[in-house]
Amino acid sequence: MLGHEKGTCSGSDLYFSTPSAAATRMLFYMTACGYYFTNYDYLIERENNHNFLIFYISSGRLSVTSGGRTIVAEPGQVGFLDCHTPHEYHTIGHTEFWWLHLDGSNTRQFYDAVTERNGGFVFPSAAAQAVQQMIYEIVSACRTDQLPHEAKLSNMLYQILTTLLGSEDVSDNQNAQTGNIEAAVQYIKDHYSERISLEDIANYVNISQFHFARVFKKSCGYSPHEFLILTRINHAKHLLKTTALPIKVIAQMVGYQNITTFTNAFSNRVGLSPSAFRKYPI
Repeated sequence: MLGHEKGTCSGSDLYFSTPSAAATRMLFYMTACGYYFTNYDYLIERENNHNFLIFYISSGRLSVTSGGRTIVAEPGQVGFLDCHTPHEYHTIGHTEFWWLHLDGSNTRQFYDAVTERNGGFVFPSAAAQAVQQMIYEIVSACRTDQLPHEAKLSNMLYQILTTLLGSEDVSDNQNAQTGNIEAAVQYIKDHYSERISLEDIANYVNISQFHFARVFKKSCGYSPHEFLILTRINHAKHLLKTTALPIKVIAQMVGYQNITTFTNAFSNRVGLSPSAFRKYPI
């Protein structure tokens, strides 16, 4: 339907969607979406809109303020805004943008990861066109009154979120970093049973420890130390289920000289002690 918010021009689209109670408990859900042509009068100021906003700028500029920070979104950029907190955005001249409000499931975790990875709630992205196309498909479905059922819509929203999470502009430097991370991962997999440290891994890929730890976590989602622990635990699980070896021996085989340290690490991440895991049916 045509949008009539202050500052929107002829041709703007605005659609609403009210999720069921089941959707709000279990799924990603959308509350509104649209495609806006705006002029100088378009201004949104809210204390709490109880959802998140994802948008793509087709032309013009959108000034966005949240958490005391203001970022101007340029054409081709995307934004991911937490509308649960006070925020404001307004167009700078005539602007066209695609947008949707969503929430549910673990949207908060996606928001935190995406904005941390991209350094803010507005950013350039290699996936910007893909995000724009997915929002376009949802808006187009609303135009023809063919919005899919909630489970399928949840999948579409999840695809947008995962696309944003995986988006980064690719450069030669980033390709080199990707190669270094892959080499580090393989090094950990090859040497998990040994007493290796962050320094050993960083030296192997010839990167400073601080920089290596930062780019590894950005790429993999957890620290090198945590990845090493998880690798050891995965191998320990296999040995616990496929052999009768004593737990102390297994601990040593996966890189732990102290059985108490092994047991604590295993129990904290698996929720069962090694001996209980061995007995627990898969």
